[in-house]
Amino acid sequence: MNEDFTIRPGRKEDAAETARLWMRSAEEHTAHDRVYQTAPGAEKTMRRFLADVANSGYSFLFVAAAGDRTVGFISGELRQGSPTFLPKTWASVDDIFVEPAYRNRGIGRALLKSVQAWSQERDADGVSLQVAAANSRGRKFYEDLGFRDVSVYKVLEF
Repeated sequence: MNEDFTIRPGRKEDAAETARLWMRSAEEHTAHDRVYQTAPGAEKTMRRFLADVANSGYSFLFVAAAGDRTVGFISGELRQGSPTFLPKTWASVDDIFVEPAYRNRGIGRALLKSVQAWSQERDADGVSLQVAAANSRGRKFYEDLGFRDVSVYKVLEF
């Protein structure tokens, strides 16, 4: 594994760079399915949102840096499971992205390990996430890390 990167907690000052990466992620998602097309002003909205995430105790933002360049991030929050099932708290990953030129170096794995440690410190029961059905590379990545399918998200567009 190549160790030419660092993972650290995100700060409010990281919002612009992580929002830029989020837009790149959205482009890749849109290539998987048009349901992921972004709204006008999405990057500005994400910049504000990610700045708030960095300052919250129940949300997480970790960034991956190669030198002084931000090359990846992961964000999300603690969420309670359904009250109709046995109580569970999940560190729910909303977004994870690594720039294509920096993939296959262990960055995504390290970002998820950071979330795992963060969630265990908060007594969460596990980590949850959604992945685009057409994203076979991402699905294999998560399966290799021990994630399993629990439900399938379906849409019917009009």
